[in-house]
Amino acid sequence: MAFILQLVGPPASGKRTIGALVAERTGAALVDNHLINDPVFTALGVNGMGSLHPQALPMAGRVRRIVHEAVLAAPPETSHIFTSWLVDTPEDAAAFEVVRKLAAERGATFHSVWLSCAPAEMGRRLTLPDRAVRNKLRDPSKLDDIVSLGAAPPPADALRLDTTRTSATDTADRIVEWLDGRD
Repeated sequence: MAFILQLVGPPASGKRTIGALVAERTGAALVDNHLINDPVFTALGVNGMGSLHPQALPMAGRVRRIVHEAVLAAPPETSHIFTSWLVDTPEDAAAFEVVRKLAAERGATFHSVWLSCAPAEMGRRLTLPDRAVRNKLRDPSKLDDIVSLGAAPPPADALRLDTTRTSATDTADRIVEWLDGRD
């Protein structure tokens, strides 16, 4: 049976890297947040430094809705992995529920993994060169602002993993093992 996995974590917690490894191991399609955001971010000149353009997230939201339409049209056996950072707001709680409902509409199982990472380690990872390629946050002054918003609380059935000292490979292996045990 197909699944939808939502990886939730702050910037530089390893969402995309871990998601790519899980996708490689399971055959799922990775729909990371920068696949959705980067067309808009690039057109607006957003480069991971400084503030976001005020229209960046509303415009990316329209791209997200189109991507969700594509997920609904995908072959029934196709699984998907989404990545996101959700803060403790009603809007982000609703965004999480949209993905859960998307899984239900597809007849897919839904699973969520909440990643955490120590702030010092996230700060170190902000400097990694591959972050610039994807228009990811690279501005250390913005990381504190973003993280201070507080993570959305994970649902009771979420897997919680700290990526501070665990390799992406080990984290992905743990997620795949967890997914296999839930089917």
